[in-house]
Amino acid sequence: MKRLVALGAVLVLAMTGCSDNKDDGGDGQKTGEDPVALLTEVKKTIDEAASVHLVLTGRDLPDTAQTLAKGDGVATHAPAFKGKLTVRAAGSPIDADVVAVGGKVYAKLPFTTSFAELPPSQLAGLGAPDPAIFLDPAKGITSVLPTLKDPVIKGETREGSKVLTEVTGAVQGKTLQGIFPKAPADQDFPSSFKIDKDTKQLVSATISGPFYDGATSSYDVTLDRYGEQVEITKP
Repeated sequence: MKRLVALGAVLVLAMTGCSDNKDDGGDGQKTGEDPVALLTEVKKTIDEAASVHLVLTGRDLPDTAQTLAKGDGVATHAPAFKGKLTVRAAGSPIDADVVAVGGKVYAKLPFTTSFAELPPSQLAGLGAPDPAIFLDPAKGITSVLPTLKDPVIKGETREGSKVLTEVTGAVQGKTLQGIFPKAPADQDFPSSFKIDKDTKQLVSATISGPFYDGATSSYDVTLDRYGEQVEITKP
């Protein structure tokens, strides 16, 4: 009897091992899942959303460069944006309320009482884009998804009631220049994207690389409040 029990245990372990091998393609990616197809679905979800709330946070930014440090606001496909941006110049943060609509960007700085129009060249010099293009299908956050290099589905994690699928790969610098004007076109940026498995919504992304000379920095982006009806007008 003891020998039979021991033999049964060995068989169970062997079968479990075979099952695990079938579920994994050997590189951490589950067999049968297509990361490009998933990223394409995610792009479609964002491109069809009336609006999305975005929060962007920079990490390991160089003190010697003018950088985009933070962003928090709602973007629409008008295209338009309303929220706050923080840039750093000479290591000091500068916060501004920002409205971008009708092809123009307006900012209200802490020491002013009204909005003033900012020329695009001034924004680019600060490392910040026209925030109205955050959702632009060709230049915004979704433009990097279908062209992700060497995409791999790493697995799933649970955050509250959501099951998130993580996809990793490298974003090409040339596709980042719409939202990060100073990103070198010929560089690759290791990236991670977490996707709500049920809704195909992009929940968060982390993109790292040489955004600015002399440093490897990272940007964390979270997205939520998909599809809210938002009207953004000139201030």
